[in-house]
Amino acid sequence: MANETKEVVKTTEEPKMCKRSEILGHALGALGHDAMSNLHGTWITPFMTDVMVLPSAFLGILLAAARIFDGITDVAMGFIADTTKSKFGRYRAWLLRSGPLYALCLVLSFFIPSPNMVVRCVYAAVLYLITGSIAFTSVDIPFWSLPAAMTNNTEERGRITAFTTTASNAIAGVIGIAMPLLLKKFGGAGEPTAYLYPAMIVAAFGLAMYMICFALVREHVAPDPQQKFNVKLALKNIYLNKPLLLLQFSNIFVLFAIIMRMSFNYYYCQYNLGDLQYMSVLSTISLFCSPLGGLLFPVLAKYLGKKRTLIALAGVYTAASCVIFFSGWTNIIVIFACYAISGLCTGSAIVAVNAMMMDTIEYGEWKTGQRNEGLITATRCFVSKLVMAFVGVVIAAVMGLTGYVPLAEQSMHTMNAFHNVYSLGCAACMILAVVPMFFYDLTEKRHAEIMEELKARKSAK
Repeated sequence: MANETKEVVKTTEEPKMCKRSEILGHALGALGHDAMSNLHGTWITPFMTDVMVLPSAFLGILLAAARIFDGITDVAMGFIADTTKSKFGRYRAWLLRSGPLYALCLVLSFFIPSPNMVVRCVYAAVLYLITGSIAFTSVDIPFWSLPAAMTNNTEERGRITAFTTTASNAIAGVIGIAMPLLLKKFGGAGEPTAYLYPAMIVAAFGLAMYMICFALVREHVAPDPQQKFNVKLALKNIYLNKPLLLLQFSNIFVLFAIIMRMSFNYYYCQYNLGDLQYMSVLSTISLFCSPLGGLLFPVLAKYLGKKRTLIALAGVYTAASCVIFFSGWTNIIVIFACYAISGLCTGSAIVAVNAMMMDTIEYGEWKTGQRNEGLITATRCFVSKLVMAFVGVVIAAVMGLTGYVPLAEQSMHTMNAFHNVYSLGCAACMILAVVPMFFYDLTEKRHAEIMEELKARKSAK
């Protein structure tokens, strides 16, 4: 048995394919990509509620409708990306094609076309759908499909994922620090240009990073040229991929905890803590803790394995969130300390989910005989946007049910609701994230066996 295990490890060791510049290039791409997505995902709701002053009911309907549209565009883009034929590769080409469109849509999203409320609602709806479901989708799915197409080497793929995720976490912290300061500089949270000018800066930065990523990254793993793309097999790669389904179900709740707290930071700091500038403090904490958590993941996974690491991280996050609840919002130092612990956990958890998802690509190939990086990545993108939408619905519901008044002193009922969602709501999400992991059986050993069998199949052709 020991000899068998030793042989598996040896034979599944793939040669390294990527230059250091390629790994760096993908991480730089993440800086631009997530700078834009974080700005839009975190700040579009405050902009629509406090600046455009859109009705809460309309906002809730818009977010729900957008997710239905997302379900269509995500699947469609997964198919399109997997079947793309270009001299630049299947996925890399879309950085060049869709990067400029996404940057433009980001800027237009923070523009108020008219004082008329009907015009505002129509404009907001159209831009929200185009930005999130078309522009973002057409670059997000190819971007996150790239690591699996860059290399087959699991160690190298892990490095790409770790560096890219760390860059994503870092830029989220930078945006979180910068935005409250920029809002103040450009006129305050109620001023339209206070959002528009930062959007222009971030869009220019994001587009530049896309171009650098395009210039540095290469796709070294190509599909079998003799194998024609089969739609039925592609769909089987989803519904027969038990590890993928379990992982994404868990990912829903991980992301819900992360995005809900991130989205409530604005309201929690503004009203519960009493100063929007505290948001910069929280973002500074995230800037250091989330990337550190991402870099710690390989160490934790080495001793615990990916699945056990994710479970342990969820447990620690839950404990820290409960401390926030019981301490109340007046104990700012305790909140900051627990936020730091949570940041370490979420930074590492995101890397864990991304690394585990890469393993499901080979599982799907082993199960169906067809490799579909783009479509499998589309499930990740769909889950992310689904969560962002429902977080928006939660925000709208909390505000509607508690009598929230924009840029005014809030009732104790409203602030209690913010605190409960910020602490216990996020803790509950992390507890639910653990449940699917008890049924997840794609261990490191099982993945090595699958890689061995795939290798044998290719050698037999």
